[in-house]
Amino acid sequence: MKNASAVDDLVGRADALDAICTAVVEGRGALVLGGAGFGKTAVLKAVSERLREDFHTLYVRGTPISSQTPYGALAFLIGGLPEAAVSSPLQLLRELDSSLAAGSGGRRILLAVDNADRLDRFSSMVLAQLLRRGSVAVVAAASAHWESGFELMDLWSEGLLARIALEPLSERQTRQLMQQILGGAVSSLAAGTMWHETEGSPRFIRLMTEAQVRSGTLVRRGPVWVRTGSFVRTGDVGEVVDAMLDRLAPQERRLVEVLALTRSLPLPTVLELVPAGVVDSLEERQLIRVEDAGAAVRFAGGSVGTVIAATMLPGRRRELWDDVSVLVDQGSLAPPELVAFVGWAISCGGTPGPAAVLQAAAAAANGRSDPATALLLSRTAAGERTQGLVLEEVRALRATGDFEGVVRAVGEHRPDPVDRDSYVPLMTEYAYALARFNAPDPDAVLAGVQISGPPQGDGPEAAAALVIARSALVLDSGNVSAVPDGLASLTRDLRLSHGIRTHARALHANALALAGRGSDAMAALAAMGRPADYAPGAGSGGAGNAEEICTRVFDTYILAGELERGAEFVKLFDDTGVRPSYQGSAGELAVSVLAVWQGQDGTAREALTGGIGQLEVHDPQEMLPLARILAGYVRVQQGRAAAGTPLNAGTTRFREPYFRGFQRKYFAILAEEPDPDSRCRLLREAAVSALDTGCAAPALLFLSAAVRAKDKAAAGQMLETADSSQGRFAESLSLYAAGLLKDDPALLVGAARGFTALGQHLLCRDAASAASELLAAAPGGDERGLARMARGLVNLSLRRMKHIGGRAETLAELSEFEADLAHRAVTMATTSQIARELNLSPRTIEWHLGKIFAKLHVSGRAELAEVLA
Repeated sequence: MKNASAVDDLVGRADALDAICTAVVEGRGALVLGGAGFGKTAVLKAVSERLREDFHTLYVRGTPISSQTPYGALAFLIGGLPEAAVSSPLQLLRELDSSLAAGSGGRRILLAVDNADRLDRFSSMVLAQLLRRGSVAVVAAASAHWESGFELMDLWSEGLLARIALEPLSERQTRQLMQQILGGAVSSLAAGTMWHETEGSPRFIRLMTEAQVRSGTLVRRGPVWVRTGSFVRTGDVGEVVDAMLDRLAPQERRLVEVLALTRSLPLPTVLELVPAGVVDSLEERQLIRVEDAGAAVRFAGGSVGTVIAATMLPGRRRELWDDVSVLVDQGSLAPPELVAFVGWAISCGGTPGPAAVLQAAAAAANGRSDPATALLLSRTAAGERTQGLVLEEVRALRATGDFEGVVRAVGEHRPDPVDRDSYVPLMTEYAYALARFNAPDPDAVLAGVQISGPPQGDGPEAAAALVIARSALVLDSGNVSAVPDGLASLTRDLRLSHGIRTHARALHANALALAGRGSDAMAALAAMGRPADYAPGAGSGGAGNAEEICTRVFDTYILAGELERGAEFVKLFDDTGVRPSYQGSAGELAVSVLAVWQGQDGTAREALTGGIGQLEVHDPQEMLPLARILAGYVRVQQGRAAAGTPLNAGTTRFREPYFRGFQRKYFAILAEEPDPDSRCRLLREAAVSALDTGCAAPALLFLSAAVRAKDKAAAGQMLETADSSQGRFAESLSLYAAGLLKDDPALLVGAARGFTALGQHLLCRDAASAASELLAAAPGGDERGLARMARGLVNLSLRRMKHIGGRAETLAELSEFEADLAHRAVTMATTSQIARELNLSPRTIEWHLGKIFAKLHVSGRAELAEVLA
C-alpha cells in the first residue's frame, strides 16, 4: 500500500486548481470553500507548488487560539515591525507591505490562508487591504458554510476573490483515490461502499481505506482489491473522531453522540436534552444542521457520525439510551432514523418497541439494500413473531441469495391468509424461492393464494402482485407465450401504486423484447420515464424491487439489440454511483455484458477483472458462472486462449433465470466449439429451441452469430424470423441475411449502417466486411462509393470496439514518432509541409501515415482527426 500524502487529496481537484491559479495570475485571488477533510490544505499547497516560479508564498493559518488576539494569525509577519506600527493600521499596512516586498526576492507575493474562518477580525482586515492595494495575491480556504462578515469574505462580493467550492469526491473519484493509496485496481463494490461510508471526504477515504486493509475487509484478489465484509470504523479513523469529541464541552458532546446514534431528532426533543445555546454553538461549527424549517436537527457529517456510533462503548450507549428513549415517539421517526433508533436499542439492551415498530424498521432496512440489518431487526421480537416480520426476514434472505432460508422461514411460520397485506407478498416470495429450486410448486402456490382470498376478491394491489409474480416466473422460465394477459393492463391501472405500475412496465417491456417485438418494447421503456424515477429509493417499491426493475430494463435493451441505449442506461447509474443491475458485482458485470456484445474486449476484460474478484467473495445471485464464461470468451477473442478451451465456469446451485442461461449458452458455444460448422449447427439448434417457447429475440441472437460466420442456412432462418419480428434490430438483421443470401453488397452496407446506430459494432464490422469482399471481387466504377462506405463502416466499427478510452489511450498505441506525425497530419495542410519540417520525403511520410491509419483503423486524415479529437 502506498504511503498516504496530501497529493492524494487532489484527486478530482484539477478544475478547481486551474480556476484558482488562473484567478491568482490574473491579479485577483480565490476563496476556497469545502467541508472538513475535503483537502483544502492540500489545494493550498498544490497552488503554491504550481506557482512557485512566479510567486513567493507565505502561509497564514487561523486557529481558535490566534483568533482571540488582534493580528494573532499574522504575528509571525508583524513581529519584526516597529512597535508603533501595531497601534496604527495605516502604518502597519505600509510597514508590512515593505517587509513582504523585501523578502519576496522580486517575485509576486501569494498569501495562502488556511482556516480563514478562524482569523481574528484584524488579520482579516489587513489581508483584505493588502489585496485591494495590489500588494499580494490571496488564496483563502475556509469552511463550506462560512458566512462571516469579515472583510476577507466581502472581497468575493467585490470580485477580488473567485469563489471556488470543493465538492465531495464522486464515486469514480473515490475509486481513483483508493487506487492511488492501494497501488492497484479496486472493485466497484469496494469503491461504492467506501463512497457511501465516507460521503466523498478525501481524508476519511484515506483513513478508512487503510483501516479496511488492516482489518481484512479490503483484500487483494489477483490484480484487484475487493470488499470481503462490512467496513470497520476503528483505528486512525476512530482516533481522529475521538480527538474531535474531546474538544467539545460535555453538553455538546452529549448531543453529538445522540445524533450520531439516531441520525436526526425533532428540535423540541433536542431542546429537552440540551440548552438552546448548545444547538447554536454546534450549528455555527457545522457539526449539526437544523433542517426542515427548524423541525429536525441532524448530524452534519454522516461519515463522522457512523464512526462515533460504531466506536461508542456499550455503557455509554446504554446511558444515553436511558436519557433519550423516554423522549422519542418512535412512530414519528422517518425510516432511516427508525432503523438507527431500533438498532441502538438492540445494541445496548434497551427495549426496541412493539412488533409493528420492528417491522417498520426492518422494512426500511430492506428498502435501502441493508439485508443484514433487516435480518437482525426482523428476528429480534420477543415471543411469536408477526407475519409482517417474517415477510421482512424473507425479503432479506432473498436479497442475500439464501433461497433455502426463505423456504425454511415460510414453512416454520405457517402463513395466515387472513392478513392479506403480508400474506400475498410473503407467498410470492415463497414462490420465487421455489422456482429457483426448479420445483413444480410455484404455480400451485400462487393459485392457492388466489383461492384463499376473500369472497369479493383481493384488492387491486394484491391482485396485481399475483399477476406480476406469475409474469416474472414465466419470463424466468423462458416461456414467453405463457405471460398472463393481464400484465399489460397493470401498466395503465391508476389505482395501483407507482412501484407496482413501474414493475409491471419493466416486465411487460421484457416480455415484448423476448418475443421479438423490439419497437413495442422500446415504447414500453419510454413510458417508464427516467431511470432516476425507479432507481433504489425513488419510490419503486424498495431496493429489491428496484434491483429487479433495473435488471429487467437492462436485459430488455440487449434483447432488443439496442446496445447504444443500454450503454446510456448503465452510464446514468455509473455517473451517480448507483448501480442496481447485476447485484453482487455493483454493475461491473453489466458493463462487461455490454462490452462483450459490442466487441469491446479490452473494456470487458478490465470490468471482468474487478467483477470476478468481487464475485468470488460476494455472489448472492450466482453471477460468477456467467462472469467466467464471459472472461473465457474474451480470452478466446483476444487470442489468449485457443477456441475449444473448456471455460470451467462452474455450476449454479439454483436454477438461473432464462436470459442469464441464454447468455451463458451463447458465449459458451462461441468459445468452446472449435469447429466452425459444428458451432453454426449448435447455434441454429439453439435458435429453434428458443422459437419453440416464443423467444424470438434469443433465436435471432443465436442466428446472428452463425450469420457472422457466413452460414447461409442460418441466414435463411434469420431472414424468416426477423421478418416476423419488429424493431430496428430486426430490420438490420433482415437486411444482413438478405444481403448474404443474395450476395448483395448494398443490402449488407444498409445492414451495417443500421447496426452502427444500434451500437452493434461486431455485426457492423462483419456485415461491412462481407460487403467489401463482394465489391473487391467484382470491382466497378459505379460501386466505388459503396466500397468506400463499406470500408468506412469497417473502420468505424473497429475504432468503436477498440479506441474508446479517448485521445491519450489512442496515442499510446503509437510510437513517439508516429504520435507526433499523427498530430501534424491533422493540424497541417499538406504532406509536403510535414515532409519539409521533418526533413523526410513526401513518399516516406505517406508510408508512415499508412501504417498509422492501419493501426487506428481509419481511412484518412478526416477520420484520424475524429479519433484524435
